[in-house]
Amino acid sequence: MSMHEKNINTYSPNEILNFLANIFETSKKENELILLKNGVTLSSNVDLTRFDENQKSIFHYFVANGWSYILQLKYPNSYNAPLNSNEFEKEIFHLRSALHYIGKRKDINTCQIYTNLGCAFDHVGRFSEAQEYFDKALSINLNFGMALGNKGFGLYRYARQVFDGVHQFIFLQYARKYLLEALQKQDVYDEARNAFRSMADHIATRYPLADLNDFKVYKDIFQNLSEDEINYRQWCVDNNLFLNPLNDVLSQNVVAHDVLHTPTMIMKRDEKPICQSMYNQVKQEFVSARFLFYEGVNASEPHYSDKEVVLYSTFDLPIYSISIEKVKIAFRVCYSIFDKIAYLINIYLDLGVDMHRVSFRNIWHKKGNRNNPINEEIFNSQNWALNALFWLSKDLDEGTDSPIEPEAKEIALMRNFMEHKSFKIVESKNICWDEAPETYEIERLDFYDKAFKILKLTRSALIYLSSFLYEQESIRPPLDGATKTIEMNKIEDRDKY
Repeated sequence: MSMHEKNINTYSPNEILNFLANIFETSKKENELILLKNGVTLSSNVDLTRFDENQKSIFHYFVANGWSYILQLKYPNSYNAPLNSNEFEKEIFHLRSALHYIGKRKDINTCQIYTNLGCAFDHVGRFSEAQEYFDKALSINLNFGMALGNKGFGLYRYARQVFDGVHQFIFLQYARKYLLEALQKQDVYDEARNAFRSMADHIATRYPLADLNDFKVYKDIFQNLSEDEINYRQWCVDNNLFLNPLNDVLSQNVVAHDVLHTPTMIMKRDEKPICQSMYNQVKQEFVSARFLFYEGVNASEPHYSDKEVVLYSTFDLPIYSISIEKVKIAFRVCYSIFDKIAYLINIYLDLGVDMHRVSFRNIWHKKGNRNNPINEEIFNSQNWALNALFWLSKDLDEGTDSPIEPEAKEIALMRNFMEHKSFKIVESKNICWDEAPETYEIERLDFYDKAFKILKLTRSALIYLSSFLYEQESIRPPLDGATKTIEMNKIEDRDKY
């Protein structure tokens, strides 16, 4: 069968899918880069309105594979791909689109999509979020060898961003564990098996085997807490929401601390500790938003503050309560943190972007203008966590479509209506009414999902920000003139009221 852009839509969806699968797999096997490029170009002309949800999911999965194969042929070591790689953008976008259409189906294909997303995120520096994708694959199939092995690889690379020696050992200990488990699985292909074995052997040269095989059960730190606090902290542990890298590798409650902060810094004697101060600010905002979200989604009865508040039903099952407002506040606070991170980076790297115009999407461009090229000089240090922040910024929409997040425009629209226009949460939409353009209407559970997504994204950004500062301080040249070392005392819990 021969297809080209003029006649491709005369074939059935299944015929198109079979053709794309064949062209991508054959071209990869024969190292035909031009044919691969022709294949993804052809896929862009496919009319998906004739495809059902399952066919759309398969289509996006195949196209993601096509972009991945192009990347592999152009850059045999994908870590050498350009910072702003179009191939990675396309692969991530289509994998996420495949997940969107696959819905709640859990099968081997879903495992592969999650694993591929984890690998892509790991390659662009988003090492914390990569672990969550590997975990989602393993939650479907604990014996999925490629997820196990790539999780181990990811933990090894994550360990390089951890600056506490004990924590770094735990990361490497579990990295080796997952790599060895992957070697026992039949679905791991030979090239990957050799890479997994080599990495596990490398880790074994760094520590005694007795220590690597000693997986400790840590003391229960919840023993003296109230039931309410235990429930909240366990929820944070289960959802990987503590600002603590160990929460990405351990499930024990020993990780239930927000320990992440800025490194010790050497500064000029008359310089204010602005970076530490700003990290304090955004960290407190995040943990407060996290708790407000938790309280809002777990409310089981009306709150007394909502009593005697006269409101009227508008025939569309609207929801008004302090619990809903808590989730909305959490969403808005978390979304605002991204621009504050950009503001901090602008100051720390002395980029010179106008402080009144700096944003999380424009900070990466020369002079803070998105019409200008990417400021490659920012990334000369090969700081992996800074790459992560750059790629995380692509998840957000600021007037232009996100190249990697299909939901970005919708989430940005939500925020705009929430802040400036009419925003309504309903139990379920009234199918007899048309969508009103003057009001953004969303069902409760859908809103919770999107707010949780932003909460998770903010946590990742703060992990990357801390790692970025640690790495930069470790390579920062000595300052001229009188300097001081900034080591500050902790604010005691008893003083937080």
